[in-house]
Amino acid sequence: MDAVGPELGYASPFDAALAESGPPGVFLTDRHGLWRLHGEWTRSAYNRAPGPHAFGWTWTLCRDRVSGFVVLVLVTSPTLLTEHPRMDVRTFPDRASAEAARAAWGQPPITHAPWEATP
Repeated sequence: MDAVGPELGYASPFDAALAESGPPGVFLTDRHGLWRLHGEWTRSAYNRAPGPHAFGWTWTLCRDRVSGFVVLVLVTSPTLLTEHPRMDVRTFPDRASAEAARAAWGQPPITHAPWEATP
């Protein structure tokens, strides 16, 4: 697991507890750059893949198929968010490699290149 606790920067102690030992969920950063459980993304992922899901962090890039915008997502199970009806999903072994891939698309991170050919 990559950095946990205060090093990662959670929106609240509740979010930290869920990310570190709670049921699998999907976490996005808020406008302050802090990681927060995203209820809608988590419910949607469970609806597509009911589980059960083993706990384990994955750093995931999700690209909107219409806009090309790429978002970094922390998913606390490798089986929870493997596909999405409106986004392309790529999983990375650690945060650094996911951030490097995302940074390769510039700021803001937008790409319409074939997903397989991207970094």
